[in-house]
Amino acid sequence: MQGIETYNTKESFRVVKVHYTADPDKSTEQAISELLKGYPGGRTGPAWRKEMEIDFTAYSGQLLCYNIIQEYRHKIIMERPIQAHFNKYGSLDWGRNNPASFHTYIVEDKKHIHSGYEIYGNGMSVADFATLIKASPFYKELCWISADPSIWNKTQETKQGIRSLADLFQDEGISLVRGKSRDDTYAINELLDRWYKLDEKEPRYTISPRCPKQIWELERLRYKELSTAMVDKANPEEQLVDKDNHAWDDFKYFVSTWISEGHMDTTIKSEKGSVAWEMEQEEMMAKDWKRKYN
Repeated sequence: MQGIETYNTKESFRVVKVHYTADPDKSTEQAISELLKGYPGGRTGPAWRKEMEIDFTAYSGQLLCYNIIQEYRHKIIMERPIQAHFNKYGSLDWGRNNPASFHTYIVEDKKHIHSGYEIYGNGMSVADFATLIKASPFYKELCWISADPSIWNKTQETKQGIRSLADLFQDEGISLVRGKSRDDTYAINELLDRWYKLDEKEPRYTISPRCPKQIWELERLRYKELSTAMVDKANPEEQLVDKDNHAWDDFKYFVSTWISEGHMDTTIKSEKGSVAWEMEQEEMMAKDWKRKYN
């Protein structure tokens, strides 16, 4: 039968795979053209291939947002007027041998996020980096500075004993809050939803030209390569290559902390077909499955 495939596993389980073409209402060219709305790249795009063609390697090896930045650079990379009542936040990803990254994020009316200032470099001490943070614009207006939760681990040998990096920043007058999530998927969801349908809409996340390293990193973020054998064995979630991602990491800590504290305008809904919408559907299905079978 069209759109239905059956086979037996090595453990003798019977598996039935149902493709969208099994539904007569979805198999016509007219129906498919309607279904394609909201899927960037059409039938060859990773969103369509994953959801409709059941291809779990669809995002494998692909750049996360290079094409978006190139096509809509005039909308994404810009200076924005910063008003006194806008909320300002900081976020950092510490590295001594690897680059350390700090960004100031300005939030306009709980809707628009703007990367407004950047500190990025390696080979600096905690004291040197803290000095640069305190000298940055808006420092005294920051609501908080989020950071990698792992820097609260006591790993630093000092004259006072074993202490954490968070303690060392506190010694320099920099108070930090734990980032709520290190999950790439969470931040990917938020970023791409804010850059959805830029041919029709304005972005809800922009970046100042004063943040060249963050722009540079975002253009290079890439999903890990997955083989079909790897998917069959572990069915892993899409993950990004762990390289040149320090500014990306501080964005993750900021956005997860900001959203978890309820600052986002909840009247903004994810649009059908967007990455955020797809992830929400998967999450709801997973919850329904757990309620049914647990």
